[in-house]
Amino acid sequence: MSIKVLNLINSLETGGAESLLVNFALESKKNEDIDLEICILYPSTFFKKEIQRADIPFWEFNLKFKYDLIGVLRLINLIKKRKYDIIHVHLFPSAMFLAIASFFVQKDIKFIFTEHSVYNQRRSFRIFKLLDIFIYSRYSKIICVNNQVRLSLIKWLPRIRKKTNVIFNGIPIAKLKEGQLFKRYDILFVGRLEKVKGLDILLRAISILNTQYNKVIRLAIVGIGPLKKGLEKMARELQIDDEIEFLGTRKDINRLMKSSKVLVLPSRWEGLPMVILEAMSVGLPIVATRVGGIPETIEDAKDGLLIPPENPEILAKTITHLLKNKNLQIKLAQNAYEKVKEKYSVQNYTKNILSLYEDLVK
Repeated sequence: MSIKVLNLINSLETGGAESLLVNFALESKKNEDIDLEICILYPSTFFKKEIQRADIPFWEFNLKFKYDLIGVLRLINLIKKRKYDIIHVHLFPSAMFLAIASFFVQKDIKFIFTEHSVYNQRRSFRIFKLLDIFIYSRYSKIICVNNQVRLSLIKWLPRIRKKTNVIFNGIPIAKLKEGQLFKRYDILFVGRLEKVKGLDILLRAISILNTQYNKVIRLAIVGIGPLKKGLEKMARELQIDDEIEFLGTRKDINRLMKSSKVLVLPSRWEGLPMVILEAMSVGLPIVATRVGGIPETIEDAKDGLLIPPENPEILAKTITHLLKNKNLQIKLAQNAYEKVKEKYSVQNYTKNILSLYEDLVK
């Protein structure tokens, strides 16, 4: 008999958690013992067609604002109608919606939550600790995407230690090809245009490269977010806007990575960024900050270069060092590819998640 699972997430727009879920859903289709469905709270289109083409049952609540609690009622009705064995949740407020709904549905359902980051804004205010205690208490298991995420969560909520475990993220990995595309961009950035991603630090580093190192650097920025206009203004003020392309949301990330020399992720905090795994899988050298779970994935000077956050001077120096050193680029790329193939494949991730599902049902 198959296990019936609902995966609940805020949306299927661009993002690490979203791409992880989509990759898992497509891979899990190969297993006849799992009957997987997906539900999203808010309208989105980026990954929607891939789910529909795979004939995965898909539910969309189309909530009009973030904390529209009509979503709780719709979730209760869906759960009662579909009779799931397990409900697996990603991100907030989906986790809160299900925590509330759990009081009004079948008592034998197992609830799982995946913690993706070492930090969220609720942890800045102790009053929200009571909210998180309530939310996490409703889950049988908390999956953390790496050890640093688990440690930070336990520090915030010590009482949930026993229900946490680590399952590393996974991505599809193709054979690394020898042929190289024309390198249109020196640097590629992929991520939400938000403070956490530190793109303002990267723009300052590009300015330093122009003025102090006399280098013209071509930067491609992939992503959307609330800071877009401010970042465009910053680029103009730094007089580097001619070298920067804001590409918005893209589905050809793989091609863009292959046509770039270096991926830079200057984050202020992170869990396990999917974009790092994606870069490793295509042989793109990486410069990233030593924050959150990144050092657990990248060993400095072996499969990437790590720098302190909030330091555009060191970032500029590291970028120019890597761009000038072709042998170092090849070494980092090859080592990173071997690591991601061994440790972070979507096949490994899916196997571990399905094993957890089976254990919970048994």
